[in-house]
Amino acid sequence: MTEVATAPAPATERACPHCGASLAPDQEWCLNCGRAVATRIAPTPRWRLPVLLVGALLALIAAALILALVELSGDPQPVAKAPIATATATPAGAPADDGGSAAPVAGATPTPIPTPIPTPAPSTAPDTSTTTPGGTSATGELAEWPADKTGWTAVLASTKSRSEAEDKARAAGGGEVGVLRSDDFSSLRKGYWVVFSGQYDSRSAAESAAEGATGDAYARRIVPR
Repeated sequence: MTEVATAPAPATERACPHCGASLAPDQEWCLNCGRAVATRIAPTPRWRLPVLLVGALLALIAAALILALVELSGDPQPVAKAPIATATATPAGAPADDGGSAAPVAGATPTPIPTPIPTPAPSTAPDTSTTTPGGTSATGELAEWPADKTGWTAVLASTKSRSEAEDKARAAGGGEVGVLRSDDFSSLRKGYWVVFSGQYDSRSAAESAAEGATGDAYARRIVPR
Protein backbone atom coordinates (compact mmCIF):
# COMPACT_ATOMS: atom_id res chain seq x y z
CA MET A 1 0.00 0.00 0.00
CA THR A 2 1.46 3.35 -1.04
CA GLU A 3 1.57 6.14 1.65
CA VAL A 4 0.46 9.54 0.53
CA ALA A 5 2.52 12.44 1.91
CA THR A 6 0.39 14.85 3.86
CA ALA A 7 1.00 18.54 3.18
CA PRO A 8 2.13 20.48 6.26
CA ALA A 9 -0.48 22.64 7.91
CA PRO A 10 -0.21 26.26 6.89
CA ALA A 11 1.51 28.50 9.47
CA THR A 12 -0.74 30.72 11.52
CA GLU A 13 -0.63 34.27 10.23
CA ARG A 14 0.69 36.71 12.79
CA ALA A 15 -0.21 40.38 13.13
CA CYS A 16 1.32 43.28 15.10
CA PRO A 17 -0.70 43.81 18.28
CA HIS A 18 -0.01 47.57 18.04
CA CYS A 19 -0.76 48.51 14.44
CA GLY A 20 -2.21 45.23 12.97
CA ALA A 21 0.45 44.83 10.24
CA SER A 22 1.28 41.28 9.05
CA LEU A 23 4.31 39.64 10.63
CA ALA A 24 6.49 36.72 9.55
CA PRO A 25 6.55 33.65 11.82
CA ASP A 26 10.01 34.51 13.16
CA GLN A 27 9.61 38.29 13.11
CA GLU A 28 10.04 39.93 16.56
CA TRP A 29 9.81 43.59 15.54
CA CYS A 30 7.09 45.27 13.52
CA LEU A 31 8.49 46.88 10.40
CA ASN A 32 5.45 49.16 10.16
CA CYS A 33 5.36 50.82 13.62
CA GLY A 34 8.84 49.79 14.79
CA ARG A 35 7.63 48.40 18.12
CA ALA A 36 8.60 45.07 19.69
CA VAL A 37 6.16 42.21 19.16
CA ALA A 38 7.61 39.25 21.06
CA THR A 39 10.70 40.82 22.64
CA ARG A 40 10.27 42.18 26.14
CA ILE A 41 12.25 45.31 26.77
CA ALA A 42 13.75 45.26 30.19
CA PRO A 43 13.23 48.52 32.09
CA THR A 44 16.24 50.72 32.59
CA PRO A 45 17.66 50.56 36.10
CA ARG A 46 16.88 53.52 38.34
CA TRP A 47 20.23 55.14 39.00
CA ARG A 48 18.92 58.41 40.36
CA LEU A 49 18.59 57.38 44.02
CA PRO A 50 21.98 55.58 44.21
CA VAL A 51 23.67 58.56 42.55
CA LEU A 52 22.12 60.95 45.08
CA LEU A 53 23.21 58.75 47.98
CA VAL A 54 26.75 58.48 46.67
CA GLY A 55 26.88 62.27 46.10
CA ALA A 56 25.69 62.99 49.65
CA LEU A 57 28.28 60.58 51.07
CA LEU A 58 31.06 62.23 49.05
CA ALA A 59 29.92 65.69 50.25
CA LEU A 60 30.08 64.55 53.89
CA ILE A 61 33.54 63.10 53.40
CA ALA A 62 34.74 66.33 51.74
CA ALA A 63 33.33 68.45 54.58
CA ALA A 64 35.07 66.25 57.17
CA LEU A 65 38.38 66.58 55.30
CA ILE A 66 38.03 70.37 55.11
CA LEU A 67 37.34 70.62 58.84
CA ALA A 68 40.34 68.43 59.61
CA LEU A 69 42.60 70.58 57.41
CA VAL A 70 41.36 73.75 59.08
CA GLU A 71 42.04 72.34 62.53
CA LEU A 72 45.53 71.23 61.52
CA SER A 73 46.45 74.48 59.80
CA GLY A 74 45.15 76.74 62.62
CA ASP A 75 47.52 79.18 64.28
CA PRO A 76 49.20 77.78 67.41
CA GLN A 77 48.53 79.34 70.77
CA PRO A 78 50.51 82.57 71.16
CA VAL A 79 53.47 82.29 73.48
CA ALA A 80 53.62 84.97 76.15
CA LYS A 81 56.70 87.10 75.71
CA ALA A 82 58.72 88.20 78.65
CA PRO A 83 58.46 91.96 79.30
CA ILE A 84 61.40 93.94 78.05
CA ALA A 85 62.98 95.98 80.79
CA THR A 86 63.39 99.59 79.80
CA ALA A 87 66.07 101.69 81.39
CA THR A 88 64.83 104.88 83.03
CA ALA A 89 66.89 107.86 82.03
CA THR A 90 68.24 109.83 84.92
CA PRO A 91 68.18 113.58 84.34
CA ALA A 92 71.48 115.35 84.33
CA GLY A 93 72.48 116.67 87.71
CA ALA A 94 70.01 114.43 89.61
CA PRO A 95 71.47 112.04 92.22
CA ALA A 96 71.36 108.34 91.39
CA ASP A 97 68.98 106.19 93.45
CA ASP A 98 71.13 103.70 95.37
CA GLY A 99 68.48 102.73 97.90
CA GLY A 100 69.41 105.42 100.40
CA SER A 101 69.94 109.10 100.69
CA ALA A 102 72.63 110.19 98.24
CA ALA A 103 74.80 113.23 98.63
CA PRO A 104 74.26 116.05 96.14
CA VAL A 105 76.54 116.09 93.16
CA ALA A 106 79.12 118.82 93.27
CA GLY A 107 78.41 121.62 90.83
CA ALA A 108 74.77 120.59 90.21
CA THR A 109 72.12 123.31 90.23
CA PRO A 110 69.28 122.58 92.69
CA THR A 111 65.80 122.39 91.20
CA PRO A 112 63.65 125.28 92.41
CA ILE A 113 60.41 124.39 94.19
CA PRO A 114 57.42 126.12 92.55
CA THR A 115 55.53 128.50 94.80
CA PRO A 116 51.77 127.76 94.92
CA ILE A 117 49.61 130.55 93.51
CA PRO A 118 46.72 131.45 95.81
CA THR A 119 43.29 130.96 94.31
CA PRO A 120 41.21 134.15 94.41
CA ALA A 121 37.98 133.92 96.37
CA PRO A 122 34.84 133.83 94.20
CA SER A 123 33.18 137.17 93.96
CA THR A 124 29.48 137.51 94.59
CA ALA A 125 27.62 138.43 91.43
CA PRO A 126 25.49 141.56 91.77
CA ASP A 127 21.74 141.18 91.79
CA THR A 128 20.58 142.09 88.29
CA SER A 129 16.90 141.46 88.86
CA THR A 130 14.71 144.46 88.15
CA THR A 131 11.38 145.44 89.55
CA THR A 132 8.58 146.27 87.14
CA PRO A 133 6.00 148.99 87.75
CA GLY A 134 3.34 147.85 90.22
CA GLY A 135 5.78 146.19 92.62
CA THR A 136 6.14 142.82 90.80
CA SER A 137 9.67 141.59 90.04
CA ALA A 138 10.37 140.60 86.43
CA THR A 139 11.80 137.32 87.70
CA GLY A 140 9.57 136.98 90.78
CA GLU A 141 5.94 136.27 91.46
CA LEU A 142 3.18 137.19 89.01
CA ALA A 143 0.15 139.29 89.83
CA GLU A 144 -2.85 137.50 91.35
CA TRP A 145 -6.53 138.22 90.91
CA PRO A 146 -8.06 139.16 94.29
CA ALA A 147 -10.49 136.67 95.74
CA ASP A 148 -14.21 137.50 95.33
CA LYS A 149 -13.43 140.46 93.07
CA THR A 150 -15.57 141.06 90.01
CA GLY A 151 -14.09 143.33 87.40
CA TRP A 152 -12.70 143.76 83.93
CA THR A 153 -9.25 142.88 82.57
CA ALA A 154 -7.30 142.60 79.33
CA VAL A 155 -6.78 138.93 78.37
CA LEU A 156 -3.41 138.56 76.67
CA ALA A 157 -3.44 134.78 76.05
CA SER A 158 -5.01 131.50 77.17
CA THR A 159 -3.48 128.02 77.08
CA LYS A 160 -3.98 124.53 78.47
CA SER A 161 -0.57 124.55 80.14
CA ARG A 162 0.04 126.51 83.34
CA SER A 163 3.81 126.71 82.81
CA GLU A 164 3.29 128.05 79.29
CA ALA A 165 0.86 130.67 80.59
CA GLU A 166 3.32 131.77 83.29
CA ASP A 167 6.11 132.06 80.71
CA LYS A 168 3.90 134.27 78.54
CA ALA A 169 2.98 136.41 81.55
CA ARG A 170 6.63 136.98 82.45
CA ALA A 171 7.43 137.76 78.81
CA ALA A 172 4.63 140.39 78.77
CA GLY A 173 6.53 142.42 81.32
CA GLY A 174 4.12 144.75 83.22
CA GLY A 175 3.67 144.51 86.96
CA GLU A 176 -0.10 143.94 86.63
CA VAL A 177 0.28 140.81 84.46
CA GLY A 178 -0.67 137.51 86.08
CA VAL A 179 -2.21 134.08 85.51
CA LEU A 180 -5.59 132.80 86.65
CA ARG A 181 -7.35 129.44 86.38
CA SER A 182 -10.52 129.63 84.30
CA ASP A 183 -12.23 126.88 86.31
CA ASP A 184 -12.38 129.28 89.30
CA PHE A 185 -14.43 131.90 87.41
CA SER A 186 -17.93 131.53 86.02
CA SER A 187 -17.39 134.02 83.18
CA LEU A 188 -14.51 132.01 81.66
CA ARG A 189 -14.46 128.78 79.71
CA LYS A 190 -13.23 125.84 81.76
CA GLY A 191 -9.94 124.06 81.20
CA TYR A 192 -7.64 127.02 80.48
CA TRP A 193 -4.96 129.12 82.14
CA VAL A 194 -5.56 132.78 81.29
CA VAL A 195 -2.88 135.48 81.13
CA PHE A 196 -4.48 138.76 82.27
CA SER A 197 -3.20 142.31 82.54
CA GLY A 198 -4.69 144.80 84.96
CA GLN A 199 -7.91 145.07 87.01
CA TYR A 200 -10.51 147.60 85.82
CA ASP A 201 -13.96 148.66 86.96
CA SER A 202 -15.28 149.35 83.44
CA ARG A 203 -15.20 147.60 80.10
CA SER A 204 -13.95 150.69 78.28
CA ALA A 205 -10.88 150.86 80.50
CA ALA A 206 -10.12 147.18 79.86
CA GLU A 207 -10.57 147.68 76.10
CA SER A 208 -8.15 150.62 76.15
CA ALA A 209 -5.60 148.48 77.96
CA ALA A 210 -6.12 145.65 75.45
CA GLU A 211 -5.55 148.02 72.52
CA GLY A 212 -2.26 149.11 74.00
CA ALA A 213 -1.08 145.51 74.56
CA THR A 214 0.74 143.44 71.97
CA GLY A 215 -0.89 140.46 70.28
CA ASP A 216 -4.60 139.61 70.14
CA ALA A 217 -5.56 141.00 73.55
CA TYR A 218 -9.24 141.61 74.34
CA ALA A 219 -11.37 142.86 77.25
CA ARG A 220 -13.08 140.26 79.44
CA ARG A 221 -15.21 140.43 82.60
CA ILE A 222 -13.94 138.29 85.49
CA VAL A 223 -16.63 136.87 87.80
CA PRO A 224 -15.53 134.49 90.62
CA ARG A 225 -17.59 131.39 91.28
